Amino acid sequence: MGFLIASVFWSEWMSHIAPWWGTTWGVSATAAALGLLGVFVPIIPGAIVFFLGALIHKLMMPEVFAWWSIGALVILMVVDRVVDFFATAMGSKWIGGTKWGIFGALAGGLIGLLFGIIGILIGPVVGAVVCDLIWARRHPKEAAESGLGAG
Repeated sequence: MGFLIASVFWSEWMSHIAPWWGTTWGVSATAAALGLLGVFVPIIPGAIVFFLGALIHKLMMPEVFAWWSIGALVILMVVDRVVDFFATAMGSKWIGGTKWGIFGALAGGLIGLLFGIIGILIGPVVGAVVCDLIWARRHPKEAAESGLGAG
């Protein structure tokens, strides 16, 4: 009798979960794969994609992940963005950008976040070039080199 009650409960529970089961795991697997690919392909913001996949999975299947794991992913995502911004600034400096070029690369990176993937890619470059042209009064070729370093 207990087995019958348990199987009825399981069937009822799975009828609520079943429509989401494949979608949830599909979204999670895709986000994890894109997140790992984003480590090697700079066009994909890997940590952001990985976090969003985990968050969607947590919201669709709350019993799988704990909230502390989502919090840990948030911390890792923020660390990834901070390291990326400073690497962008150091790239601009390494190529020969001025302090204004470095500031422009950082500002362009922050502003670029508002414009999605395209903004993340070209924001630092445009910021470094514009700041080097306007405030450092550099030749366009030198400013373009600074922007290339920021990219």
